[in-house]
Amino acid sequence: MRTAFLILGCNLCFTGWTAVSAAGQQQQPPDEPPAETVVHERPGFFVRVDVDRADRTYRGGELLHATVVSERAGHLYLLYRDAEGRLSCVFPNRYQTNSAIPAGQAIRVPAEDAPFVLRVGPPFGRELLKALVTLEPVDPARFGVESLTDSVATPLQSQRVKGLFAELKEQPAQWTEHQVEVHTLAAAQERGAARPRRVAICVGVGAFQDPRIRPLPVSGHDAQAMAEALQAHGAMDEVILLVNEQATLAAIREAIAALVERTGPGDIVFVYWSGHGGRCADDDGDESDGYDEYLVAHDGRLDDLDTIRHTMLIDDTFGRWVQQLDGRRVVLILDTCHSAGQMAGQKGLGGADVAKPGAVFDFLDGELARLKDIEQKELAMLAGAQATQLAFMRREGDLSVMTHFLVELLRTADRPVSLHDAYEHVQKNVPAYVEAKFPGAEQTPVLVDSLSSPVYVRP
Repeated sequence: MRTAFLILGCNLCFTGWTAVSAAGQQQQPPDEPPAETVVHERPGFFVRVDVDRADRTYRGGELLHATVVSERAGHLYLLYRDAEGRLSCVFPNRYQTNSAIPAGQAIRVPAEDAPFVLRVGPPFGRELLKALVTLEPVDPARFGVESLTDSVATPLQSQRVKGLFAELKEQPAQWTEHQVEVHTLAAAQERGAARPRRVAICVGVGAFQDPRIRPLPVSGHDAQAMAEALQAHGAMDEVILLVNEQATLAAIREAIAALVERTGPGDIVFVYWSGHGGRCADDDGDESDGYDEYLVAHDGRLDDLDTIRHTMLIDDTFGRWVQQLDGRRVVLILDTCHSAGQMAGQKGLGGADVAKPGAVFDFLDGELARLKDIEQKELAMLAGAQATQLAFMRREGDLSVMTHFLVELLRTADRPVSLHDAYEHVQKNVPAYVEAKFPGAEQTPVLVDSLSSPVYVRP
């Protein structure tokens, strides 16, 4: 962005990055991701960086302001990569020398009273702002520089930053990060006016490598039916389908990363999952009941706690993946439950569970609340059952109960269907079906919604 730094109150203006030239810095090999794009999948806390335009697009001459909010108190380092790949640290800086960031309080860069501004200039293109927050301050030498506060921005070498992140990975609970991509345009270039893209990923996992995990005969059919209904009636630009053997943890991670790459601010992303849920001991103290929840991928294994953490989709990790979609409008639809029982029709792990009595399967509930606390909104989750309930497969053996009624609504509605319309439909029909077909059982879908305006499942 060759942002211009204007020192207010003085007759001195640094155009472009003249004051912080990064000439001679090492470039990353073309097949190696830049160090500043690293994603910490299981941080001990969340941080969020954002800019003052919802579409994150700026034209030449416009001013840019960034804000950072951290879930925990720590020390902030705001990195900036321009359109030519040059990397700098813009916080702390000469006028904001204290790296400390309080919990839950926004840090603004530049500060409102700072004697400089960030003004967009050439070269234009895709740029990156990354917030790194550590619980303890980082010695500037670990960034490869003597000081981060001698000027308004300090040039960094990507290889040194990569080395720093490698060191931090040895203490995963002690740091966190978040990044946003910014697009800059020439002053005369118009901002895009295309409609928001609509994309979906549908995951159905009913076959498992680990023979101890009870198969689910309908989960693959669930994902296939949902994908077909969204494609036919949801005005989708793209639908990614992962069923059974395709739905490994690595493949799901890759699919989410593809959505991050192929969507942008304002786009609408649906993530659907049908399969097993489970619980394991919490290892970072962020769960009030002492358990992390997880979803079971095709290659998930129950050998021991460490294996579970490395092969299952833990809710902390899923929450971090959702955070990568920041700026989009994200709808999660989870037709899954947790149960130690073996009653016919239940979706659950069976006897493999080892949770204490009374613990509930509240997958992602806490993570969504925490993301909302750091100002990431535009999120909604439709869950197939309350945290203390089971989710059922239909007696007819074709689909899960909630998925059946969702697909039915998408196929037969003669009007647009909002997420709230869909919720009202399943809230009415799912409990009635379960009560009739599984006497004594209850299943009540739940909607958690922080969307600023309605999202339509069927426009």
